[in-house]
Amino acid sequence: MNRRLISVLAVLLAAGVGACAESLDGGRGCPTLCPAQTLTVLDTVINPVLVFDSTFNGYPELGGEQELLLATRGDTLETRGVIRFDTITTQVTPTGDTTRNITFVDSAFLKIVLDTAHARIPNQIRFELYDVDDSVETDTLSAPVNARFSPNRRIGGITVSKAFLPETLSVPISSAALLNKILTRGRLRVGLRVDGDGPAWIRVGSTVGSAAATLIYKGFPDSTVAKIAVSPLSNYPTGTKEEGIRGGLTNYMIVAKNAIPQFRNSINVGGNPGRRGYLRFNIPSHIVDSSTIVRATLILTQRPIPYGDLRDTMTIHGQVVLAGPQITDLRLAANIISAPGLDVQDSLLISPRDSGQKTIDMFLLLRAWKIQDALLYPPPRAMILRASPENVLPFEASFWSSSAPAALRPVMRISYVPAITYGVP
Repeated sequence: MNRRLISVLAVLLAAGVGACAESLDGGRGCPTLCPAQTLTVLDTVINPVLVFDSTFNGYPELGGEQELLLATRGDTLETRGVIRFDTITTQVTPTGDTTRNITFVDSAFLKIVLDTAHARIPNQIRFELYDVDDSVETDTLSAPVNARFSPNRRIGGITVSKAFLPETLSVPISSAALLNKILTRGRLRVGLRVDGDGPAWIRVGSTVGSAAATLIYKGFPDSTVAKIAVSPLSNYPTGTKEEGIRGGLTNYMIVAKNAIPQFRNSINVGGNPGRRGYLRFNIPSHIVDSSTIVRATLILTQRPIPYGDLRDTMTIHGQVVLAGPQITDLRLAANIISAPGLDVQDSLLISPRDSGQKTIDMFLLLRAWKIQDALLYPPPRAMILRASPENVLPFEASFWSSSAPAALRPVMRISYVPAITYGVP
């Protein structure tokens, strides 16, 4: 009985295996009703893939930096920082006494937070402080502010050895200069600059990054009276409509010198002030809308920038432009973008001095465009290349643009499966 049962089961198993194999063979038995499922993957290179590209300057907006870059790199680049203390504490309450006006200042310093991990620090680095205030409100213009970084306006500073540079540094300020501000009910606007026995750059905390500088001083000679701590504040420009501008002027970065070459026929990313590359694509609709994308890669050809060395690296993100066709100002559109990594999988870690082809995975982006096409007013098929972080690294990358010779232009390589059509019985 058991032998017969085993024989029957063996026959049924063999029949089942045969049925599965026939199913996987697709439509060999009935090609009209069950078409064969052999998939053909097509590869294509789209050149030119861009209908338009450009570079826009000035990112982030003034005062929107996560940190302030202080850089002095010879004849190539110099950036500085400005911190406003438009309201200074002018009264003190001694222990067991009444409040009185401050007529004494001692031990004044500016406490700043340094990013020593991402910096280029010479053996000796010097932090200099300047009084950059002026009766004429021109602080949004770099030239007048830079002119105030003069020896006669220097109000403090410190030189520190690289081996002993802390992450939180107290930079002495002239107590006499600060007392004069207090007595005249003035405001203190501090300009920061670095220098050293070699090229130097370092990042200082800002209000945007929650590591703002603090002005600290003694306002009474008695040591039992606590020191006064003042946070940055900008009172200009006045008015509710200027609130955003006023906030940006609390602390911000200015460029004193930038001699890094700007190439023609290029898409430039990063640098100081920050630059973004805008790329608008031309991809056949039958690929995006009517096929299954397997792989998609944007190929850019990098142009070497003769600045720094190969140890200098920067990260570039590709982000999708979400602004609809109603927004015709492309620089504004370059601000309305997806979060990093949302639609573009890859980021580039490159050296500005490098060259050759660089690739960005565009698979998720093409899928996003297919979904966007169903919208009433779909945004253009465009993306932004931006440095991360922006305007706080002294590095810039350059890529050949769509106006370059054909062999150097951006191209896209796509692997896709054409739409499957089914026969009609």
